[in-house]
Amino acid sequence: MLDFLLIVDEDTVLEVMRLVGGEDAVSIVKFLMKNPSKSDEEIASALGMNAKDVRKILHRLIDYSLLTYDVAKNKETGHRIFRWRVQQDQVLGYIKTQIRRMVERLKAKLEYEQSHQFYYCGTKGCRKYAFEEALDKLFKCPVCGNLLNYYDNSKIIETLKQKLQILEKSI
Repeated sequence: MLDFLLIVDEDTVLEVMRLVGGEDAVSIVKFLMKNPSKSDEEIASALGMNAKDVRKILHRLIDYSLLTYDVAKNKETGHRIFRWRVQQDQVLGYIKTQIRRMVERLKAKLEYEQSHQFYYCGTKGCRKYAFEEALDKLFKCPVCGNLLNYYDNSKIIETLKQKLQILEKSI
């Protein structure tokens, strides 16, 4: 297992929050890490943000279980108040889930690369074509008009295998 996944420091937490919720999420999470159990109104007020925008970000982060909240009732108004906290321990789970998704996509890509023969014109900016597509195009590139020649994808296959090996060890 890769050691970097066992350590979820503050910088890692903030980077995950940035990826999930954007730059404002980082400000909100930094605030909550120093001031846990604050309401969305308190967060908005402290950061000079719109409460509606804060709520949208909080809900986006809770969709990934990166935050949690407790519900209290305002004794004067009877309204529910949500008090938010960062769940740093859930960040590792989020990272592992994203790695699993990458592994699945890489496995599909590897399978595709291994099960097809490819043809390419050699022109930068043009794409490679599977045999069936190249045959349909009479082995002529539809973009530049050059002849489509056999493309050796063994380096791509080897690279995909190496990346998969590294990622699978980390989960």
